[in-house]
Amino acid sequence: MLETVLNWILRGVVIAFGAGALIALARWVRAAIRERRERWAIRLALGMLVLAALYAWGHARLLWNAEEITEGRMAWRRWGDPREAERARGDVRGWILDCTGEDERALARYGLRDGEVQRVYPLGEAGANLVGGGRGAEDRDYTVERLFASRLREPRTFGEQSELHAVGTDLRLTLCAAPTRAAYQLLDATNLKGAIIVQDVQTGSLIAYAASGGPEDPPFGIKRYAPPGSVFKLAVAALWWESGLPDTRMPCPPSIQTGNARIRNFESHEYASISIPTGMLRVSCNTAAVRMALEMRERLGVDAFRDAYQRFGFVTYGEGPPSAAEPDFWNTGNPAWARRMTPPPVRVRFAPRFTAHEWGQIAIGQGPVDVTPLAISRFLQAIGNGGVMLPPTLEWDQLEERGAGRRIMKETTARNLQEAMLTVVDSGTAQLAKARFANTGWDLGGKTGTADVANAPRPDAWFAGLMYGPDGRARYTIVVYLQRGGQGGRAPATIAGEMTKFMAQQPQMVTPGSGEGGVPRGTAMAGGAR
Repeated sequence: MLETVLNWILRGVVIAFGAGALIALARWVRAAIRERRERWAIRLALGMLVLAALYAWGHARLLWNAEEITEGRMAWRRWGDPREAERARGDVRGWILDCTGEDERALARYGLRDGEVQRVYPLGEAGANLVGGGRGAEDRDYTVERLFASRLREPRTFGEQSELHAVGTDLRLTLCAAPTRAAYQLLDATNLKGAIIVQDVQTGSLIAYAASGGPEDPPFGIKRYAPPGSVFKLAVAALWWESGLPDTRMPCPPSIQTGNARIRNFESHEYASISIPTGMLRVSCNTAAVRMALEMRERLGVDAFRDAYQRFGFVTYGEGPPSAAEPDFWNTGNPAWARRMTPPPVRVRFAPRFTAHEWGQIAIGQGPVDVTPLAISRFLQAIGNGGVMLPPTLEWDQLEERGAGRRIMKETTARNLQEAMLTVVDSGTAQLAKARFANTGWDLGGKTGTADVANAPRPDAWFAGLMYGPDGRARYTIVVYLQRGGQGGRAPATIAGEMTKFMAQQPQMVTPGSGEGGVPRGTAMAGGAR
């Protein structure tokens, strides 16, 4: 009602102003004729008077026939407002294709909806957090649809450059529709916030990505900081083997004194003697991990920790936390994607005056440690790829241009970690995952994590692992993060097992270079582990 009143007031002002101008112009013309002024001025004024009269007549006619015009618009509404249709045609974009490149599995395309041609997103909410679409699509800034908009609008050929409404260039992603949908269904069934990431070990490409979050949220699995919990023990074990320290045995008491505080095992579990580092990872012994870290600090020094963690892709700092994003994190040809989607760096604080307790907290992934699920996946990718880290990518075209990667650990260290991770699922804290992929010919290795969060009713839950194909080679990473999810060995491990079963039933996800590398399980290892 208020809008109608304001509209009529505005129209009245326009009419009054126009009528006043028309009267003033008419008086000036009459006076000019009487005074016999220059003819060109009189002719110009007469012309303006005629135009003003035509405008006034046309506007008055619109007002008089307003009801009929509204009825006509409503009658034609089923075919769409031609002006809106023209604007939509001017914004035609190419399709977003999944890893198969098949139109039937497109992640964003045009189709009929309610009798109109519209942009549709077949994954729905499963792809909304990364691809686009879903609830509140117009508010999403961190999506492929938004950040690759200029490329999607580019004409496909030189001949289309001159066309008014070019079709647009298709964009093929490494993301696969089927595993992404499966991952989202598993995540959604938990009724928890979180993320699931599957990454190709040999290429670094993202195969599946599912995450919670509303339209206003950055991608949960890429931009979200969280404490990693016991998942971070993989870094402690990696440094032990990298430093050439021998495999040995240690007791695993229920707690250990660190300065003025104690660090305890989950549910105060106790083992008389476990192998180090493999057994520490298998049973996720906090007290043994702390003892390993303190022993390496004495033997190797703080600088050895800093250098190794930096090499693993974790940014170490002393006082103020780093704010700058890691350069060249993505393998991408799109500056907008690199600028908006580079995750914050994994942060590990090493203060000069750290107490033994603070040092022990880092060893078990608590305290001054912040990670993102994608960063953990990247670390796993290097472990599965024989110690060579590749930048993650989402663009199919970039796979042909990927470099040789960066070696972050010895190949023997990567093999040792893989063997230890297999024991975690076979007989350790992630045994619940085994039954999920039994009789598939595939295998799963990993590390569980249960991270305490201040003032939270339940801890965050993690599973970080590697999926192995029938040939025994690491194929994909799998990271499951559940906010307030409880124990990492329960829901996250179960989801990882279900995803392994799903991937085993899928045709080989072919990407350029896929299947060329990877370290087979069971390879003889240096150091005599297991």
